[in-house]
Amino acid sequence: MSIISSPRYRDLYDGREEECLEALRERFLDQVPSKDMFDVYQEALTAGWGLFEVRRAIDALVAEKAHGAGADPC
Repeated sequence: MSIISSPRYRDLYDGREEECLEALRERFLDQVPSKDMFDVYQEALTAGWGLFEVRRAIDALVAEKAHGAGADPC
C-alpha cells in the first residue's frame, strides 16, 4: 500500500493542484475497486491536502480511470 505524500509547502503555490493529484494517484489506484475509498480521502486530508484539492484530485482520477476503461466523459 502506498503512502500519500504531504504538500511541499503549507500555503498555496504554483503547481499545488497537480502535486495533489500525483500524491493521490497511486493510492487511489490501489483502492479504487474497494469500498475503502473514504480511507484514501481521509489519508489525503491527514497528509495536509485541502478538502477541495482532494475532491478535485479524486474527480480527475475517476475521470482518468473511466477514460482508460473506454467510458464516455461525464
